[in-house]
Amino acid sequence: MVKFVIESEADGTVGFTVVGGDGRVLATGQPCPDKGAALAAVGEMLHALGDACIEDRTGAAAGPVAGTRTEIGDDMSDIGRSGIPPV
Repeated sequence: MVKFVIESEADGTVGFTVVGGDGRVLATGQPCPDKGAALAAVGEMLHALGDACIEDRTGAAAGPVAGTRTEIGDDMSDIGRSGIPPV
């Protein structure tokens, strides 16, 4: 299960990280001025993930990767992992 961990920083800002089910840090958010701003940033991320796509900048020109948005179209629900329609 992926989770967002919100923590107070030494300089008074509030930061957050996205942590995978195995405890590995998947992403780190920019420092926010307070807890409310950090929660708002997390909320924006959760909402925006329904429209997320994969942009491959590895330089490989092998074409679309199986199961990516460029192959299946704009509707991420086509992947069938969650059955939840896009937001």
